[in-house]
Amino acid sequence: MRKLKLKATVVAVGIGVSYLAVPVQADPVADWQAFAKKTGETYHAEWANMIAAPEARALSKEWRDYRGYDASSLVAAVELPDELQPGLVINKDNIDDYPWLSEYLPKPSADRIRDGEWFGWKEVVIVPTNHYYMSRGVLEETRDYHESGRKFTVNEKGELLNDKGELALLKETAMPFPDPKTGLELAWLFMSYGIGNENLFLNPITFEVCDSDNKLERTYTAHIWWQKMHGRKHIDPLTDVPGHKDVVEAGSVYFLDPYDVRGLAVSRQRYAEADRGDDFRAFLPSLRRTRILAGSDAQDPMAAGLEVTWDEWRQSWVKPDPRVFDYAIAGEGFVLAQPQVGHAYAPVFRDESGCQIDRMELELRPVWILEVTDKTGNYMYSKRRMYVDKELYYVVYQEMYDQRGNLWRVLDDARDWEPATGLGMWENYVIWNTISKRWNYLNMDSDWDNYSNDISIQFDIDVLRDYR
Repeated sequence: MRKLKLKATVVAVGIGVSYLAVPVQADPVADWQAFAKKTGETYHAEWANMIAAPEARALSKEWRDYRGYDASSLVAAVELPDELQPGLVINKDNIDDYPWLSEYLPKPSADRIRDGEWFGWKEVVIVPTNHYYMSRGVLEETRDYHESGRKFTVNEKGELLNDKGELALLKETAMPFPDPKTGLELAWLFMSYGIGNENLFLNPITFEVCDSDNKLERTYTAHIWWQKMHGRKHIDPLTDVPGHKDVVEAGSVYFLDPYDVRGLAVSRQRYAEADRGDDFRAFLPSLRRTRILAGSDAQDPMAAGLEVTWDEWRQSWVKPDPRVFDYAIAGEGFVLAQPQVGHAYAPVFRDESGCQIDRMELELRPVWILEVTDKTGNYMYSKRRMYVDKELYYVVYQEMYDQRGNLWRVLDDARDWEPATGLGMWENYVIWNTISKRWNYLNMDSDWDNYSNDISIQFDIDVLRDYR
């Protein structure tokens, strides 16, 4: 695997108290232990204990040995500003004291620090860089596939194929293109990560809608299920989910509150074939009818007032298709985004209104920058700028532009990632609209006690409609 040459890119924000800087080290466990000792926060210590567990250390090392790098080695390979250390605090008063921030902190995030009126970030703290990875089953399959000389390819339709010419996501667990050379290869690396698990159950998910006056306008609660249908290594049924031969993955949502949307149920199943549209259905309780939704419906918000569209499930659910979109690796480097620490705590701390951020924690992540450009003029976004993590293969930060080329939405989220297993679900979404000046906070309660139950029935809309 080639040695990656990186240009630094970072994000930082400030909090009201200044933590003493913790020197960057090669071991995130030592970094977090020192950081937790200085902050005195129990949730920081809890995270440090999770990544220090023998199972987590062993799995992290196995992934590093396979890839030939980890986040620490990539950070150590570049020259960073001396001030950019765990514990750095940046706020409205001192952000201009760090001119190098523009290299690392995306402008939409910097704007949130400087603007104390709408959706202001009062303070943010830089936390130590973690090592992220996937499960041992994914590692073993990926290592065996590539070391045996087998190759993934992408055809003219943009479909991912294995070495036998079969639709890969119906057959393989291995991750394709761990060292992507093209934008399309990078897009498939991200898409193959999926949900970072084989089942998912958010019990519940809460959507909070904040308006341009920083007032809570509306709150929704729902249950969400997600399932990977093939290449399963950890949760029964193993290998394949019966009855979903051509389906890569499926997701369903059932709204619980408020009263006027209670009972709204939506199920979406994604087929592997490029020319086969998703099976996308919604049950409308007010009409007692099930509606078959078209691909254009996926561009609609999930509910009134939400910035999250049906295509923003797990950052993006759009099939890679070079006939419709151009894919390009626009760069690589680092970005400061939320840490994936949701298994221990939420890295976003809001004020009493819920519509301003008192503190957000950010960590330095090595990324490829993927630009996906609409070639048709028919999609809601002219371009997506997606920061794909070089360890997790997941989009840790995303900018979305309207058809006039104006920045429209920004999405920064955190996962509930379990260090001992490399499996994950979600902790939050922070998504804001720079045009309408509205934003949503999605709080996700991952149900680790029940997620391994048989959930395949939840993707049948005729069953889901009677869920409660």
